[in-house]
Amino acid sequence: MEVGVIRKLKLARFVEFGAYLQDKDEEVLLPKKYLPKDSKINDMIEVFLYHDSEGRVIATTLKPKAQRGEIAVLRVVDRNYLGCFLDLGIAKDLFMPTQNLQKFSIKSKVLVFITTDKQGRLIAKGNIKSYLKDLRDCNNQELRAFSKVEIFPFRKSELGYECVINGEYLGLLHQNEVFGGIEFFVKREGYIKRIYPNGKCDLSLKPPLAKKDSASEAQEVLKKLKESGGHLKMHYDSNPKEIAKIFKMSKKSFKKALTFLIEQDKITLKAKEGVWLKV
Repeated sequence: MEVGVIRKLKLARFVEFGAYLQDKDEEVLLPKKYLPKDSKINDMIEVFLYHDSEGRVIATTLKPKAQRGEIAVLRVVDRNYLGCFLDLGIAKDLFMPTQNLQKFSIKSKVLVFITTDKQGRLIAKGNIKSYLKDLRDCNNQELRAFSKVEIFPFRKSELGYECVINGEYLGLLHQNEVFGGIEFFVKREGYIKRIYPNGKCDLSLKPPLAKKDSASEAQEVLKKLKESGGHLKMHYDSNPKEIAKIFKMSKKSFKKALTFLIEQDKITLKAKEGVWLKV
């Protein structure tokens, strides 16, 4: 039987402890506590199939947090010397084998890929990168340069942040594309900036073709100046990291914003000293 996915199966017969659902030439038990009220023979019931603690395939109407072939963030609820048990949202927890138990505390979150072991039982794998696809052979026309996508940052690397794209592809959000912090395991909107011949992909948090809007970025500089009493020790030669921290923009954008405000006669800028808001 195909376990780990949500399916619709026909109710074949009732028993004292539940009902048996028909799966081609086989039957699978749906325990009484999960049996919908007023169920009848031949009803199609949506269920999730998995192996119980005795290795038997069983059905449940509980909705799992994720299905086989998907990437999910799950919470650690127990551990033993072989690995961790994760809350999948059904009666049985999902096992994730690991040799690094010290990395996973009870109630912590872990990003996993859900698959099956050699016996066909559901299992979680912590090394999701090996299960992510690259965009080299992708025929999806919605996944190309400048496309809007859903990204899921999961790991910090030397170059930036590794992300899951649309739940199945791997991409990289470079450090210079990020102003402020990045929250891991939280989905957000992003854009494909570039796809390389080897299938690797660069991402951006802003539309890559969008023109820099000096006027809007100038307004952000004015806002920070007003919040700081009309003066900031920031100038053309300020540290890019400090600019990103305060204004959430690149040094190039900051310099354009300063130039724009000088032309508008709204600020006074002194080299190496700072910027003052004109009254």
